[in-house]
Amino acid sequence: MKTNYECDAHKRYFVFASMNESGQPGGLHKVGNHRALFHRFLTTLAPDSQIAVESVRNWYWMIDEMEEAGQNPLLIHAEKAKLMI
Repeated sequence: MKTNYECDAHKRYFVFASMNESGQPGGLHKVGNHRALFHRFLTTLAPDSQIAVESVRNWYWMIDEMEEAGQNPLLIHAEKAKLMI
């Protein structure tokens, strides 16, 4: 069963939330806000995992790291994402 993720960027860390294909929430993973830690975590995920990322100020390097780690990032407009909740 495939797992999808959402990446929430904070000033000092990232929080990854997971959900399986049937919509069941998985665990939360807190990752330190350092490029090497971010990349290392991404490599622990199944290849080609879809990861939703809000279009925050520094999204471009996050997308680059996700693609380099073999993941499938999906850039989401921050204001529209809040309306979906």
